[in-house]
Amino acid sequence: MNDLLVKNIDKIISGDLGKGILPGDTIVVRNGLIHEIGYYNEVDKTDIETVVDADGQCVAPGFIDAHVHNTLDDYAPQRNAVGCYSDALYGGTTSMISEGEQGPGWPRFYDDPIGCKASAIMAKRVFDRFRPGGALKMHGGALVLVHGLTEQDFKEMAEAGVWIIAEIGGGGLSDPEEVAPMLEWAKKYHFFYSIHLAPPSIPGSSWVTSEAILKLKPHKVAHTNGGSTAVEYYHIQRLIDECETPLELVVNGNFVNFNKILQSLDKKSQLKRVLFGSDAPTGQASLSGAINRAIVKASSLNELSAVDCIAMATGNPADIYGLNTGKIEVGREADLQVLDKPPGGCGNDVLDSIEHGDPFGNSMVIVDGAIVAFRGKDSRPTARYCKVDGVDACVTGITEHLFFPPQVIRHREGL
Repeated sequence: MNDLLVKNIDKIISGDLGKGILPGDTIVVRNGLIHEIGYYNEVDKTDIETVVDADGQCVAPGFIDAHVHNTLDDYAPQRNAVGCYSDALYGGTTSMISEGEQGPGWPRFYDDPIGCKASAIMAKRVFDRFRPGGALKMHGGALVLVHGLTEQDFKEMAEAGVWIIAEIGGGGLSDPEEVAPMLEWAKKYHFFYSIHLAPPSIPGSSWVTSEAILKLKPHKVAHTNGGSTAVEYYHIQRLIDECETPLELVVNGNFVNFNKILQSLDKKSQLKRVLFGSDAPTGQASLSGAINRAIVKASSLNELSAVDCIAMATGNPADIYGLNTGKIEVGREADLQVLDKPPGGCGNDVLDSIEHGDPFGNSMVIVDGAIVAFRGKDSRPTARYCKVDGVDACVTGITEHLFFPPQVIRHREGL
């Protein structure tokens, strides 16, 4: 049933830029959805058997990584890394969005329309049934545009559930004259498509400028601050001034542009356009903590509130992609995490620590109302920890902290 109550919360961080911190100290979850938000003495606790005591910590939505290059299981072939998506889940990233699956011999690298179509359908169906770490929501099946795709292909893929076009410019076709007809088919069948802004960084990637992006009108600009090398800033300034397209920032891109973009959008009251991605897994990005680091970097280096920066990693991408998660709101999927400052961290809570530049940790991750883990492997420890039904839920030693995070306590039904 995935019914759960989280009480004794210091601050409920909504994930919504317009709402900030919500009134209340308790969240009630029923059937995996957020059912009620309020004060403990006022909410309906009927038939709730699992009670989490947050001990004065903050609760936020699970993070959304809007840019990964996944394969078909919990493995990153570029890094020979096994369990990388699970590690990110235990660190608080509960959803990921593919920008194009990849691995040795994949059709995307060989201009193979049949293979790319088949790969997108296959990946979508794999992640409809497979949750890395037992719970992570991977929105897989991102189609790479290649020569030979037809409108009928888009129709068939849409009927099979595929809805994402992989970042244009990161592989496959990128010439506006070649991709424009395909994007008309994509719009007709309700695909989401993004275009990257960067010079070529790896074999097969392409130059895509602000001019092409303004012409093709994507739903998102991928790694606007560089993937990982940045374009000259005037391209970025054009996108800030001449359109309202969401601008994704990646933690491993150009550091200066990362900050300049945030400062410019803040002055224009357009932080709603910002979302974060890891562009991982590559040698330049650590997948598991990428979104956490992006939040700290955005807040501490740009005098932005931690609450707003958490919204850039939760509610903003949820709105941009149309996901029913990312916000603490009645009716949303109960993907939550309990956050706290590290031991000895600045200020009273996790928000103070973020704004001072400290890495932060979580003491619990919850997906669809089910407790997934107490914390991430080798993530920052928290000053406090939770109790589950009155029992301490915490690590007890250095070996457990570094190598064996306490994992799924109560699995979601069917996993």
